[in-house]
Amino acid sequence: MPMSYTSIDQQIDNWVQRHSLKLFTSDGGRECRAAYVSSVAGECFNIWIDAPSDGRTCIHAGCVEGREEGKSPHDWPIAVAEIEAALEKVFQTVVEWMAPSERYLP
Repeated sequence: MPMSYTSIDQQIDNWVQRHSLKLFTSDGGRECRAAYVSSVAGECFNIWIDAPSDGRTCIHAGCVEGREEGKSPHDWPIAVAEIEAALEKVFQTVVEWMAPSERYLP
């Protein structure tokens, strides 16, 4: 059964601040952790994290609008201890998907 995000919130917050992202913590009244990343070309990607369970979680990323739209999201199942490094890897992967465009920074 999923647990609270409490055990990984600090690492998620560090990652969000490092990349100037807006963290969404609720979706339709249910707790979540998600952020959107956009490119200068107008593509939009979503990165979201499952609540931890038994010391593990899963990070997901997918295209909301753009060339990759409609494709299945990518999943990275990880140990909770790896959350910060894994979030960096996923973020860099999403930025690579934007090429040749670059990340939009408001």
